[in-house]
Amino acid sequence: MNQERLERIRLLSRRFHELQGLRVALAGAALALVVGGYLMTTPEPSDTGAMIPVLVSFVLIVPGVWSLNRYYATRFGRQVSSPPRKLWLIMLTYFAYFGVAWTLNARIEAIPAGAPTAATVALASIWLAIRDWPWRAHYLGAAAAVAIGFTASAPVTGVLEPGMTLAMIFLLLGVSMVPIGLLDHLLLVRLVTEVREPQAANVESRPGDGNT
Repeated sequence: MNQERLERIRLLSRRFHELQGLRVALAGAALALVVGGYLMTTPEPSDTGAMIPVLVSFVLIVPGVWSLNRYYATRFGRQVSSPPRKLWLIMLTYFAYFGVAWTLNARIEAIPAGAPTAATVALASIWLAIRDWPWRAHYLGAAAAVAIGFTASAPVTGVLEPGMTLAMIFLLLGVSMVPIGLLDHLLLVRLVTEVREPQAANVESRPGDGNT
């Protein structure tokens, strides 16, 4: 077994749940659909108003993700994972994030609500791409979407109205999540197929099975 194959097996074992990308694609499609509808139907979009369609999109995302969880469990099985050992650290991180985001929004009026979330998603996408390089380099697309959305509506360099900043960022982010999720799903299918093929070949070649 060569080193590249070992790396693919290791990637599948460690990222099995993360590679279930149809959930990401669904979330991106719902986000782009709802935010895009907001931009097309609202005469004067605003950063504050953009948060409403972002929240409304979860009405589509939550049941869709639940259905896809069942799909993945049925088709690919379940991977038993031990509970996180540092749950307190995860909870502390969430509280710290919301505390920092609230402080920024409250004290710096130029930072609209939701902007810290978009920035966090961009940084997390860069980190994922680097961590699993080159297999998941496509996550750089999410960071690029956030950067393009901000640049297109920035006060100095932008070509759009400043009030459209947040809506444009989430629209482009949602659009980018669709191919990102599909690529993750295709990678999962390919890795699972590669792992199962040798097992099937070994079963077929066992002596005494009537094929000799």
